Amino acid sequence: MISRLMGLDGLDLRKLGDWSDHALSTTAYTAEEIQQAMGEFGAFCFDLVLERRKNPGDDLVSSLVQAADEADGVTEMQITKLVLGLVVAGHETTMTTLGNALVFLLTEDRAAWARISTSRDEAGAATEQLLRTIPLGDRVALPGMLRRATEELEIGGVTIPAGAVVAADTFSANHDPAVHPETGEGEWPDLFAAVDVPTLTFGAGPHHCLGAWLARMELESGLHSLAARLPELRLAHPVEQIEWREGLLTRSPLTLPVTW
Repeated sequence: MISRLMGLDGLDLRKLGDWSDHALSTTAYTAEEIQQAMGEFGAFCFDLVLERRKNPGDDLVSSLVQAADEADGVTEMQITKLVLGLVVAGHETTMTTLGNALVFLLTEDRAAWARISTSRDEAGAATEQLLRTIPLGDRVALPGMLRRATEELEIGGVTIPAGAVVAADTFSANHDPAVHPETGEGEWPDLFAAVDVPTLTFGAGPHHCLGAWLARMELESGLHSLAARLPELRLAHPVEQIEWREGLLTRSPLTLPVTW
């Protein structure tokens, strides 16, 4: 989907996945491997920006280039970094969330899988709860979203000095019983219960995800279509045998053998 929006239909998706993995690596690759991959990725995005300026089309990259050219002070490097970030974020996070959601639905909540197949509305309701309750990141590699305090503040009786880097644990916040009392400790939520308060899955304020509604639409459509097409879908092996992608900021199945 992100490739179509950005006019990248001819891009090798395996190459895109490899670049994304390097961009989000913590220990999966060496510093030299990351530098090389990001050099290739950056060069691709830079050439893409130049090409769309020369031959604009009806795609997101062309729109970004046009908007940047109409503004003052936007450099070629800034446009390139924005394009790179959108490609990674638009591919990696949706793929990760879809994989994790399937693991949950095919093991913990088979009844929900059947209900999701009935309509897009049901899939949409479940998508909101899945986004709230299933972590996107590897909580060992990344205990929270890293932020820098712009001024001194106090949280829970602890003073955070200005300039300090903190890890904001949005996963714990999304399970705060004072905000989400409907889920008891150790219990799975009702996937079709309305999420009546904002969650922090997509961040907040100036850090709110640009693609939040696109991600929701992709997950809702993907889960409903798959459940409707393959209602008897199930894991081919016990969940304990799932091979996971490790050493990245995100965590999801490396492979997910299924049958139906």
